[in-house]
Formats: sequence, C-alpha cells, structure tokens
Amino acid sequence: MTTLTGRELEQARRELAASLALTRPGSPARVPILARMSAIAAELASRPARGGTRLPVALILAGQVTTG
Repeated sequence: MTTLTGRELEQARRELAASLALTRPGSPARVPILARMSAIAAELASRPARGGTRLPVALILAGQVTTG
C-alpha cells in the first residue's frame, strides 16, 4: 500500500466502510473488508501527519481524520 497517496488510502477506506455498512453482522464478507481497513489504518498511522505527528489508528478507523 505504500505506493498509494494518503488521499487514495483515505478514499479506499471510505469505500470499504460503505461496503462494511452494507454487510450483515456475522457475514464472512466482513472479514476481508475489516482486514483491508486495518491495513489501511496501519499504513496511514505509519506516515507522518501534517505537522510531523502520527495519527492514532482508532481515529483513522473511525473516519475522524483525513489525510493527503
């Protein structure tokens, strides 16, 4: 994922969040969606944010932070 920009990762996260919202609780389809969201959150958290600080993963997953 490191070849994607922060903006591209954030867009992918939003699209995955929309897909997750459409899946039923307990559906096996949630597993790969959550795995990809976790990978995106980890990648975004590993990148310096504006101002040189790092973003908490929980905020990224909650959609409270945008990057790019």
